[in-house]
Amino acid sequence: MDVNDSNWHSRVKEPRRETSADDTKWDDEADVVIVGLGGAGICAALEALHRGANVIAIDRFRGGGATRLSGGVYYGGGGTRHQMEAGEKDSPEEMFKYLKLEVGDAVTDQTLLDFCQSSNQNLEWLEQHGVSFGSAVAPIKTSYPADKHFLYYSGNEAQADYVSRAKTARRGHRTCGKGLTGHLFFDALFSSAMKQGLRLYTLSEARRFIVSPDGAISGIEVQQIDEGTPAAKELDKLCDKFAEPTTLMFPKVARKIVKRANEISDTEGVPKTIKIGKAVVLSAGGFVQNREMVAHHAPKYKVATALGSIGCDGSGIRLGQSVGAKVDRMNYVSAWRQFNPPAALASGIVVNGKGERYVAEDVYGAVIGYHMGEEHDGVSYIIIDKKLRKQAFWQSMPSSNINFRVQGAPALLGMFRSTTKGKTIEDLARKLAMDSEKLKSSVDHYNRSSRGLEEPKFRKHEDFISTIDEPPFYAIDISLGNQKYICPSISLGGIVVDETTGQALDENGQPIPKLYAAGKNAVGVSSNLYVSGLSIADCVYSGRVVGRSATQ
Repeated sequence: MDVNDSNWHSRVKEPRRETSADDTKWDDEADVVIVGLGGAGICAALEALHRGANVIAIDRFRGGGATRLSGGVYYGGGGTRHQMEAGEKDSPEEMFKYLKLEVGDAVTDQTLLDFCQSSNQNLEWLEQHGVSFGSAVAPIKTSYPADKHFLYYSGNEAQADYVSRAKTARRGHRTCGKGLTGHLFFDALFSSAMKQGLRLYTLSEARRFIVSPDGAISGIEVQQIDEGTPAAKELDKLCDKFAEPTTLMFPKVARKIVKRANEISDTEGVPKTIKIGKAVVLSAGGFVQNREMVAHHAPKYKVATALGSIGCDGSGIRLGQSVGAKVDRMNYVSAWRQFNPPAALASGIVVNGKGERYVAEDVYGAVIGYHMGEEHDGVSYIIIDKKLRKQAFWQSMPSSNINFRVQGAPALLGMFRSTTKGKTIEDLARKLAMDSEKLKSSVDHYNRSSRGLEEPKFRKHEDFISTIDEPPFYAIDISLGNQKYICPSISLGGIVVDETTGQALDENGQPIPKLYAAGKNAVGVSSNLYVSGLSIADCVYSGRVVGRSATQ
């Protein structure tokens, strides 16, 4: 895509072309320049620094990105120390068998196998840089383990349709700490990189590449806010406000924050130029916060709630495209329709707008979001009865087995703010403008299969099998666009790279000199179907790959 395309939807500008080698008066220079210091960027920086490179990182704010806001889960397996301490038997081959079901053809089998074979070593590398993991197993199937639990099934490993195809093993390694621990994961790596000499340009927005007369990348131009100024203080406040949980629930507030941050960069920013010696690494996150880009590339998900940092605006991807990089899977978005815990909700059934059941309810939430978005117009409901609703209420209360902020509170909001009640299944269907025969058929079949009278249409683990037969009946709206029970989403597509080096490829499949991409700026392991921890694991894997390649 060209910068002049009406669907460019980015602040990234067309590259500035030099007329001679002496055209630009450089403000700084480095062997390796990293654009976006999140999970992938910090890993790339550590690898490049380890190999003696002079490294500058550019960040729109102060580093961390979506990784720092995340749950700090690393998807690792193959026999990690923590798996062995917990009695989990695993191997790279079994990890590959399972991930192949999730990753599909996003990367080659050779790359996926290498990802699995290096998984344990990458986890040990993280620990060497100060990241702490544990072996305490989460006692229940959960979308995110509560405090004191650090090893869990973070995807579909234990789901009935998967266990027959791949050996079950817990591979979700949560960074030790209380609550969401992404900040602890990132801060440990950041501290290590700074000690090794990383130079960071904070409050600096990358605007465009500078290219030589023959079109090769020679440097980059940023718009930097001076430290200590009122503008810098306001940007910090805006970034903090954007990261608050309440902002996630109010998209209009988020848009106002982004607009003001852009205004500050435009009016108060000072242009700086940085000469690039060996390589530039694009690792500035996805584009989910750029709602115009989402509407253009993945319109089915424009109503879902954006989950990411304020810098997940697609600028890294657009920078790559501005110098000819090819992109792919831009229509791939992961919509997390998580509702377990409480387990009672997963013991009901999920139906589409017609009343038809279409999925096993104990699968990972991204699978439900995928089918809902791609096949059922983004509309779905959880159907439960009186007993399941009562169970779900108590299971949502604060306890040692639940993260109330992430799991309990959203479930309660869904049950009390987005629920339709019916005296009978037919009454419920009528209130939902749903085909009563189809809904009743879905419920009746589920009840019969739960009692062992028929084969189940969708197999579930026995912990999530129940009946829906105690009136009144309830339908919880879990549709993509329901702002009362939000469905978070992230983008998965990006720049096409050489999988062995991370070097960006052009439309003809040829490598672009000096240009590399990693994390959510690149197509990688987590660019198909998402499971918790796979994005951070891909950031570590791809970040280390480009960090090594960029210094050669």
